[in-house]
Amino acid sequence: MRSVIVRMKRHKRQCIALFFLLLMCSPFGALPAQAAFSKTEATEIYKKTKVDALTAKSYAAVEYESGQLILHGGTQEPVVIGGLVKMMTLLLTFEAVASGQITLDTEFTVTKHAQNVSVGKARVFLDAGKRERITVRQAVEAVCISGANDAACALAEFIGGDEATFVARMNARAGEMGLTNTHFTDSTGLKTDQSTTALDFVKIVHALMRNHPESLPFLNMTYGKFQHTSTGQPDTEMVSYNPLNRNKFYEASDGGMIGSSQQDGYSICATVSESDQRVVGVILGAPDENTRAAEIRRLLEYSVSEYEFRKLCTGGMFVRKVEVKNGKEKRIKTQTATELSVLVHISEVDKITSSVEITEKLSAPVEAGTKVGYVIYSMNDKEIGRVELVTSEEMPKANWFVRFVRMILSWFGL
Repeated sequence: MRSVIVRMKRHKRQCIALFFLLLMCSPFGALPAQAAFSKTEATEIYKKTKVDALTAKSYAAVEYESGQLILHGGTQEPVVIGGLVKMMTLLLTFEAVASGQITLDTEFTVTKHAQNVSVGKARVFLDAGKRERITVRQAVEAVCISGANDAACALAEFIGGDEATFVARMNARAGEMGLTNTHFTDSTGLKTDQSTTALDFVKIVHALMRNHPESLPFLNMTYGKFQHTSTGQPDTEMVSYNPLNRNKFYEASDGGMIGSSQQDGYSICATVSESDQRVVGVILGAPDENTRAAEIRRLLEYSVSEYEFRKLCTGGMFVRKVEVKNGKEKRIKTQTATELSVLVHISEVDKITSSVEITEKLSAPVEAGTKVGYVIYSMNDKEIGRVELVTSEEMPKANWFVRFVRMILSWFGL
């Protein structure tokens, strides 16, 4: 009896060994194991990460107010970003709110397509069979917190009439923004035949966050409960898996979203504000979750600390007086027509110089706001910006006696 038991145990061990051998030889067993996010491991990676040696497939950062590019790198080939596609869905949603087409409190009915598209994926379990009605606000929260695919698709169908029409709008909007390397085929990012580049995608993120700052509180949410009021279902718990938000890996960051794909790895977009400076950044195609978190933090920290959006002048700033022919006064005051701000590395702020270029000869009468020339700003002998120089007052023509006296005085060189 004992020998039978021994043989059975030996057979069991052989079967287990054979199973793992087959698993390792299979396509699935050959895939590298991906550990869940670890704040400790991400911190160690962050400490070793240099901004000029990021391992993500591509990355980019822009200044918040102007959208000026701070830095970018990596491949210019399009990357599959998975759930980050929802940032374009959110952009069109907030644009629809801004235009008055909808409000955040507008209710709509969930469709069967929206319910089915998310089966087995991130969702809040919308029930089309019970004709569930939700608000735009609820859908936006579900998308921003948990990346709910049913909520994203429901938004797309409500705004576009159907998802295909909405996707056409997504691509049209991308075209309007000059995003030549971006293509969408759904509103959720579930399909893999759509991709973008860091230089393109950072413009989408910037447009959403800068043009619709009311989106930032949604993009910074870490937890919520989706209430199925119209159907009576139990609340669905929503939890964010964005390490910058939920795990407080980079506490200064106050809004963003994550995505991933089997083709190109892990992606993230985020924004941070420090010392009156705000930047927006994206990391596309990081090899794992910890590297994704470490590299977006390094990218944002570098951008917000090393670059400054410096205001060089304000509109209406006095510049100097310039000559005017036959005026009641010989000289007229001028000012800058508009303000001018530029993005500059903090080490080069003191190298900025200004000069005045007069392009127009003035003869009275002169109205206020008449163009005189330009104020030109340069750094290292290279122009970095210019604003129009205009008159800040009107100047009537001098009477005949004053003009006659001036003519006599000019004969004597006075």
